[in-house]
Amino acid sequence: MPLATRACYWPLLIAIGIAIGAFLRVTLQQRLGLRSYAAEAPALALFATLLLTPPFWLITCHLAGPSVTPSWGNMALYIFFVSIATSTLRHALAAMPHVPLMETPPEAEPDPPGPRLLARLEPTLRAPLVRMQVRDHYVDVVTDAGSDSLLLRLADAIAETEGEPGLQVHRSHWVALRAVVALHRGRGKVVLRMRDGAVVPVSRTYLAEVEALALPEAGREEMRRAAE
Repeated sequence: MPLATRACYWPLLIAIGIAIGAFLRVTLQQRLGLRSYAAEAPALALFATLLLTPPFWLITCHLAGPSVTPSWGNMALYIFFVSIATSTLRHALAAMPHVPLMETPPEAEPDPPGPRLLARLEPTLRAPLVRMQVRDHYVDVVTDAGSDSLLLRLADAIAETEGEPGLQVHRSHWVALRAVVALHRGRGKVVLRMRDGAVVPVSRTYLAEVEALALPEAGREEMRRAAE
């Protein structure tokens, strides 16, 4: 068979075989419910042999000549065994475990600027820290944008404020130094007035550290007006 003839012969046979095979497979699986290899493969090979043998024999006889054309029986055997082999390969591939393609992991969101503690807060609350206060098992974290309650120990929260100068002034309170407005002494107690208007007590344990900061002091009247 000349090369030009072969270039027409094989694509034509393959196209016809794929079209008829796909039609038969859909019909057997969806109409007759034959999905297993043992039921589908022989039935598909039988119907493919019946439908493809006549056109394949005629095309071969026309393009290659009667002298090299196989007999009808041999052509039918070729088609039957090719169909069985194709079904075997298709079912074997379908039974193989699916290996997902490696996906590029999504880029992690960049950490918010500032202390690590801010990453625990809602994005709308991620602003400069003002103070923290223990409430039951929670720590109330106050920023310039608002406040939120986190379920963790005060010591752990303080450990995540690196980069923000601050000081624990009471067993239940921590303050950001730049958020302290003034220090007030009265009736034997020392308190800090904060930027958010809160008054934070200073215990004797931490008093020396607070006094070493030389914070501006507010009088009683000024503290009263601030409280109002």
